[in-house]
Amino acid sequence: MAVSVTSQTDPYVDKLIVDTDANATAEDNVLTGAATCYILDTDNSNNSTAVYAKFFNTTNATTGTTEPDILMLVPANVRQVLTVSSGVVFAAGLSIACVAGKATSNAVSPTNSITIRVMAE
Repeated sequence: MAVSVTSQTDPYVDKLIVDTDANATAEDNVLTGAATCYILDTDNSNNSTAVYAKFFNTTNATTGTTEPDILMLVPANVRQVLTVSSGVVFAAGLSIACVAGKATSNAVSPTNSITIRVMAE
């Protein structure tokens, strides 16, 4: 697992979550509780095919079974950023994963490393 959470001094958010090897294995409850997320940033610049970042409002997601609350298409060789000024609330907890296909049942990891960054409070 290559997930880190660091405190931020920016008044807008106080946590930066970085998963440098996002794949089909969900990183569960990355903030150990509720979170409001303002920026979802997925870097797919290492892959020649599109990937799908999945964000779950649960402390225990099972990729391939658990329906994501946000499904973010990230085209090939692109870094995609979604900013929500009012934030997206994950009341139960935030779990993240990244897969090669958009179906909920897809549990295939991308070919190469994906980095997901989330700015939250």
